[in-house]
Amino acid sequence: MKCPGCEGFINDCSPHCESCGFDISEFDKCLRVPSERSGGLNDWVGVITDEGCGRIADRLAAFNQATGIDFCLVTLQTSEPRSPREFAFWLFNRWAIGGDDHLGVLVLLSMAERRIEVEVGYTMEKYISDDEASAVLENHVVPFLKRGDFDNGLFYALDVLAKIFEHGRAEENKNEQAS
Repeated sequence: MKCPGCEGFINDCSPHCESCGFDISEFDKCLRVPSERSGGLNDWVGVITDEGCGRIADRLAAFNQATGIDFCLVTLQTSEPRSPREFAFWLFNRWAIGGDDHLGVLVLLSMAERRIEVEVGYTMEKYISDDEASAVLENHVVPFLKRGDFDNGLFYALDVLAKIFEHGRAEENKNEQAS
């Protein structure tokens, strides 16, 4: 993962950034232990309707079954006292999304800060970087969120990113079969 302090490399296996001295344990001190993860959708704020939850859950299940990639969506009221980007990084690592290989992605919507953030596991960055994924969210998701359409905004956050990962996996499989 990118260090939230300087963009250097850091993760739970290497929790101390050699470039700026940041240590992931600094987050543990101020953010406490996160709530338990309940599957791929964790709507802690309750902004997603029952219909929206069903649609997102179906897409999450199909995506995970097709790719084996761990995808998690989280809504929270606030990321205080850290930024939403730092909270997403911390939560991704605390929940070990995608396992030891970080074969996963986390999308986090922080209501008070009016921010949507994405954390892409380092194994997944061959398909799309954190910065590219953020641009995808800005272009395809933020317009829904600005209208208060959280069901569609979060569904498209999942759907657009999932299509990128599905395409990347399909291309890898095709190349492996051709070899």
